Amino acid sequence: GDEGLAWWCGWRGRGCRGHGDVQRPLRALRALPRSLLRFAEASSGVQNRLLVSLCSPGEAVMVNKPVDSVTVPGTEGTFTVTNNHSLIVSQLKAGVITVRDGQESKDYFISDGFLFFNHPTDGSGCCTAKISAVELVPTSALDKDRASQVLSELMAAPKDNEWDRARAQLGAALIQQVI
Repeated sequence: GDEGLAWWCGWRGRGCRGHGDVQRPLRALRALPRSLLRFAEASSGVQNRLLVSLCSPGEAVMVNKPVDSVTVPGTEGTFTVTNNHSLIVSQLKAGVITVRDGQESKDYFISDGFLFFNHPTDGSGCCTAKISAVELVPTSALDKDRASQVLSELMAAPKDNEWDRARAQLGAALIQQVI
């Protein structure tokens, strides 16, 4: 309801007048026939490709981009998904995601997150791979020298209590993936 949406967007107690204006278009979209929505999705002309979405709380790096494959760092090991892969939901660990399309590839660092792979819901033959990440950064934007410096500082810091030891262990594991 409106109260839940008001809480979600942080307007509660700040003079929020409700979200009737937001809810009205949502209700209108729900009223559209499913066949019309499927037609709109299929009309993009993309057939039998993997549609990848890479998102973090701060931004959507790509949304339904047609690609050949995506390689992700799963908690049980690195794996690659292509169109028509079996259904999967996988937890991801810190590492590099590689998105390949033809001869091009683009790498992104992920701190952790999830991969949701689904089969087509329309006649396009396009499966979807949606990656929801806590942090997602192109590897080209990472400063590996700075990461090495932070790792040295982290390892040299005192580890007098359990918190310090855990912080050093987790931080080192994360930074090793950047380096």
